[in-house]
Amino acid sequence: MKIAVVGGAGKMALGAILDFVENRDVEKIRLIDIDEEALAKRKSDLDCDKVNTVSVDITDTERLGKELAEYDAVLNASSHIFNTAVMDACLIGKTAYTDFGGLYHWALEQLKYHDDFKAAGITGIVGSGSAPGMVNVMAKYAADRLDTVETIAIYDGIANFNDPGFRFVPPYSLNTILDEYSRNNYCFRDGKHVELKPFQEIGEFDFGYNLGVLPVYDVIHSEVATMPISFADKGIKNVCFKLSLPVKFEERLRFMLGIGMGKTEPITVKGKEVIPRDFTCALIDQHLKETEPEVPEKPNDHKVLKVIVEGEKDGIKQVYSIESAMGPYERWNMTMGAFTVGFPGAVTTRMLADGRIGEPGFFSSEQIIDPEEYFKELAKRDIYMDAIVKTRI
Repeated sequence: MKIAVVGGAGKMALGAILDFVENRDVEKIRLIDIDEEALAKRKSDLDCDKVNTVSVDITDTERLGKELAEYDAVLNASSHIFNTAVMDACLIGKTAYTDFGGLYHWALEQLKYHDDFKAAGITGIVGSGSAPGMVNVMAKYAADRLDTVETIAIYDGIANFNDPGFRFVPPYSLNTILDEYSRNNYCFRDGKHVELKPFQEIGEFDFGYNLGVLPVYDVIHSEVATMPISFADKGIKNVCFKLSLPVKFEERLRFMLGIGMGKTEPITVKGKEVIPRDFTCALIDQHLKETEPEVPEKPNDHKVLKVIVEGEKDGIKQVYSIESAMGPYERWNMTMGAFTVGFPGAVTTRMLADGRIGEPGFFSSEQIIDPEEYFKELAKRDIYMDAIVKTRI
């Protein structure tokens, strides 16, 4: 199979690319990015004959479509704001598509492409990382075993047990985190979407394992947009997504947001217009490069995903609790954050490329991915699921 990666020079893409490099069934890998220097370095670091690179502005739809035409599937590892641009290119190239997620509004826009993808005879999926991605398929596993589904609650807990000192180390894309923390978010309650302000509702949740009890809060996420659609025929009434990030990181992030460093409206600085968020992302990127320790610290970040699904089977109330605990991937000396976004994305991309997911149209993960096949693929790199079902009388 032949696979392309848009945003192929980015940090979150690497976990997927290394999986493609090591997979014997992947014969050709094209990395696409606007940053020629970063692409050249990545190709050199990978030192793999299967890899080729090309520099393309991904908003140039016609050219990107031509670059994708010979590939079976593309993983879009760029920012969610470019998802539909890459999807338009896939329609030109007749290439199957997936990405790391579309948050809320973007995901709903992406689902509108269903008829276009169906007419083109290709398959597209929004959200194929850990969340969205893994959690969607975890929810489907439970929903498939229930006659009705009333509530789906998703909890995503992240902790980093290395002391960052004065370094500010985002666990995944900073631009995405800034959106999650600064935009109004949504939950689905009693059959209706309810809009919430950032940190409007803060609680606690026991993630168990090595995370224990952590503060959790609703953030803008695509699962709350897609699951009420996917499970409408099962009577879904409630969906929520709650996140917990490393405590020191979150404290610093909230301070930054409080003074406006995540804003996207330009401000004037010494007679020049500056967009605070662009400045913040560039500054943090430079900060990380300048403060990189001479001897890289062994990654020690961890994540627990828990998906709780309540419904009925044969008239009896049942509660499924499906969970997965993950840490750094030692084989690649890779942080949990990069691994658990990149590798699950690679799994979905390979399943698209080899035809295991082949129904034409555009879908969310829970609508089209077979859980058992997907979980088998995740287990090949030591990501496992535990499911507990309880009956309520």
